[in-house]
Amino acid sequence: MSKSNPACELKVEPRNYDEIAESVKITMKALKDFFGVRASSKQARLRAIGSEFGHIVARNISSSKNPDFVLAEIASFWNGYGLGEMEIRKSDPTSFTLRNCYDCIGAQSGDLLCGFKEGFVNAILNDRTGGIGTVEEVECCTMGHENCLFKITTLRPGPISTETERSSLKH
Repeated sequence: MSKSNPACELKVEPRNYDEIAESVKITMKALKDFFGVRASSKQARLRAIGSEFGHIVARNISSSKNPDFVLAEIASFWNGYGLGEMEIRKSDPTSFTLRNCYDCIGAQSGDLLCGFKEGFVNAILNDRTGGIGTVEEVECCTMGHENCLFKITTLRPGPISTETERSSLKH
């Protein structure tokens, strides 16, 4: 029996994130230009910068503490504002793929470039759910993979915060 993908089942409408999304795009492009395509030695810096943006977005996202709902909202934000195409995979561990990454398109460095995205998603998840997991990129399109693949480890179930979330996750 396959588990359903909450991002596909849950319709989360984007909010007024256009300024934030544009800032994220500009920052990812600037980081790519600044660090160049051989950014693997800069992963900690990229994660730290991504984390700062993630904390900002976390304040403007739903107040849910449910990890599935928060991930669905992150996917809605990411997909809705042209940062790439995010798809959540319910597995053990939970993972997500990013296709057409805004900053990886055209890069072929052979190094992981997605530290920014690790920090970004990790900060939102931890801020909203009280520290339920760690995000790590395990495959990157710059290393010849079709997509960027991230796994979320130590993910523990969180409560469903509202009746609206309960009904949204059922549909």
